[in-house]
Amino acid sequence: MLMTFVDVDGVSTRCLVAGGEDAPPVLLIHGLSLTADIWSRHIDHLAKRFRVVAPDMLGHGFTRPADGARVDIPGKLAHLLRLADVFGLKRFAVSGSSYGGLIGANLYLGHPERVTKLVINGSGSCFNSEAQLADFLGRIYANYKPTLTRSTPQMWRERLANTVLDLASVPPELPTLLSLCYAQPWAEGCWQQTIETMRDTAAFRPYRILERLEAITAETLVVWGRDDKGGVYESAVAAVARMPKARLVAFDKCGHLPMMEQPEAYNRAIDDFLGSGPA
Repeated sequence: MLMTFVDVDGVSTRCLVAGGEDAPPVLLIHGLSLTADIWSRHIDHLAKRFRVVAPDMLGHGFTRPADGARVDIPGKLAHLLRLADVFGLKRFAVSGSSYGGLIGANLYLGHPERVTKLVINGSGSCFNSEAQLADFLGRIYANYKPTLTRSTPQMWRERLANTVLDLASVPPELPTLLSLCYAQPWAEGCWQQTIETMRDTAAFRPYRILERLEAITAETLVVWGRDDKGGVYESAVAAVARMPKARLVAFDKCGHLPMMEQPEAYNRAIDDFLGSGPA
């Protein structure tokens, strides 16, 4: 796995990259407040068969947007598509975690000719009702906003302990890395923009997924932890029933980040899904 920065229309974009350049490509999209490093236990395994690109999304991690640029959903989608162009990825599978699942699903719905398969991991952002999502975002804003720019590794350990079932599943370097990310002077403003665009119900409505599930006709795998506090399992079951080519895999003893919490079982599920046809 190589950590690198690539230029995307003047935006220095941090990426984790692995796999042969001629292998079928897979784009990995992290969730809200996090970085590409959530995939660190997954990338090298996936790279045995695929070309893997896992970026820090625009306004997240170490991918600083241009001054004055918006980091709303259209901005993030445009950035990811141009990133794919920079890597020469004409068609690719997409796997998104949580908020990244929302971004990945919108990437497919906007450009179905480019997305071959879709993986949605623990994404309440995709499957929650407007009321459920508004409640969740309100709690996130209240819990994170007061301390984000003064975050410490211990604060992030506490936050992650509310995200995963077992804190021991979190790579030990991740809390320090996240503390460093949000020490950057631009990071809090981008985080706040991201939250605010989702809390604006009218503006966010065109990017909601729950009302458009039948339009996701790509082969789709939905991965869920049965102990996920951020996404309602029953909502995932109901959503998969409405999607033409979707199936659900649920892990016991797993919270919101199955790629970290159950890496071996997760890798097997993804291998089975991506290897079952063209990717």
